Amino acid sequence: MAFKDLMSGRSEPSEAQAPGAERPAPPPTSGRPARTVSPATCIDASSELEGTLRCRETLRIDGRIKGEIHCEKNVIVGQNASVQATIAAAEVAVAGDVRGDISASRKITLEPTARVIGDLCTPGIVIEEGAKLEGRIMIGAEDKAAQKAQAQAQTQARQKPQGAPKTPPPPSASV
Repeated sequence: MAFKDLMSGRSEPSEAQAPGAERPAPPPTSGRPARTVSPATCIDASSELEGTLRCRETLRIDGRIKGEIHCEKNVIVGQNASVQATIAAAEVAVAGDVRGDISASRKITLEPTARVIGDLCTPGIVIEEGAKLEGRIMIGAEDKAAQKAQAQAQTQARQKPQGAPKTPPPPSASV
């Protein structure tokens, strides 16, 4: 068995396939790697959800969601999805409509059909040509709560007087 056959997962030629016979052509690819992991949770196109959604596994949204989304892994917003929510996840990929802030601990990807109105906060970002974004992008920034607390501390430090007024020493008693 040739090394390339071993690496491709092929075994020795079977009786049905003669050693000199042509192999069938591999299926065509679109240039993107095929997604190998299916989402654990899926909101299909006929579903609507309002409230707070928390999940530990990958979430795919093709329907409508209004509220908050907290996911420990990935959130995938499908092309026909409509999300009016804040999203917090490890990775977020948007191909549909999102109105709300998105925070990802690893990466945010905006596909060419993405329409986002809101702020993005992540250490890594991919914005493909055609994506629409109305908002701010904070790359490499810490969690928004930590940023807000830091900004408040800086504001308070600026408002405090530089030095406390010196009080005169107490009168000394002389005899």
